[in-house]
Amino acid sequence: MGNLLHVCLYNADAEASLELTTPIRALNFVRLVAEVGAPDKLADVLNTTEINLVFFHLDSDPELVVDVIEQVSTRYPELALVAISSQSDPEAILLPMRAGCDQFVCRPIDAADLASAVSRVASKRLFSQPKSRCICVTPASGGAGATSIACNLALEIGLLTERDCALVDLDLQFGDTALNFDCHPKYTMFDLASVGTDVDQSAIDSALQKLSCKVALLSRPESVDQHDTITADSVNRVLEMLMNDYENIVIDVPRDVTPVTVAAFAHADIILIVCQLLVPSIHNAKRYYEALINLGIPDERIEVVVNRHDSRSKRVSAEDIRETIDKEVFANIPNDYQFVARSIDFGRPIAALDRNNPVRAAIREMAAKLTAPTSSDKPAKERGGFIKRLLSR
Repeated sequence: MGNLLHVCLYNADAEASLELTTPIRALNFVRLVAEVGAPDKLADVLNTTEINLVFFHLDSDPELVVDVIEQVSTRYPELALVAISSQSDPEAILLPMRAGCDQFVCRPIDAADLASAVSRVASKRLFSQPKSRCICVTPASGGAGATSIACNLALEIGLLTERDCALVDLDLQFGDTALNFDCHPKYTMFDLASVGTDVDQSAIDSALQKLSCKVALLSRPESVDQHDTITADSVNRVLEMLMNDYENIVIDVPRDVTPVTVAAFAHADIILIVCQLLVPSIHNAKRYYEALINLGIPDERIEVVVNRHDSRSKRVSAEDIRETIDKEVFANIPNDYQFVARSIDFGRPIAALDRNNPVRAAIREMAAKLTAPTSSDKPAKERGGFIKRLLSR
């Protein structure tokens, strides 16, 4: 690849050209090889020129540009892709990332943010590194038990793989993953966010609480009012750093759909929606599922987990979930509320209190299912249309 990244800018808005190219050209490790404004011109550049990274400006026609991104990411999986847009709502961020972009940069472009994004994508995509697995666990309703499942799932994944599993608490105001392990981390997500774009691997290592049960915990801020300093961009940076070092990452995500939670969903290989066999919980699971689909998250990356499952219950069953959400239940966690509550109160994982408990067995089975080799590494099917034909020349 040499000392410079050879980059191309896809921009169909001529009036924005100077605003976009100036900060890109200012990067001392980048050479802007071409700026194109149409799919056929982009195809010509990619087929005839050595390109390492493509910037995509979405503002002119987001739907078309996202389609171009998807085709390029499918045809050229080795390329690093960065989206640029003046829109920063969750859907605007998630759609290009799901189409294949590695980074999202807000317009007007901040030079430091741009440099940081390009550096991160270069280290992540342009050098060979193992793929991390990111699992988001989120509740369909309050009291569903998602945090307990996330904590014990991270532990079981760590024990099964014999490698530390990173556990991130994204409930930035009232998260209690640390209490589930009876620990009091010295540093939290707030400390990493405070570092800003200068956060590095050593800062990540210092902030993680390494537990003896194969869990590396990143806790929520100590004070409730500190959550405001944590942005989607800071969460994105932290997760990418974790993906450099950890094969498996479990994120405890609150049920609010915000830019911060969308940043986590953008990295997720699997999103587990935890519900109970209660009518309100199932209906909330359906609403959450539909919200994620509307954000552009593929159906196959969303699963439903039933917590406190009681096979003796005649009022509501897994069949009701299939009829309501049109998905099979991914895992059933049996009901042993008193035992799990004691585990939480003592701050000890389920496996530490009773290795043979049925709840522990069900979560361990789910961990094995999630870490088993899959066909997810197979190339995605190419979509039809003029962009496919252009890129296949």
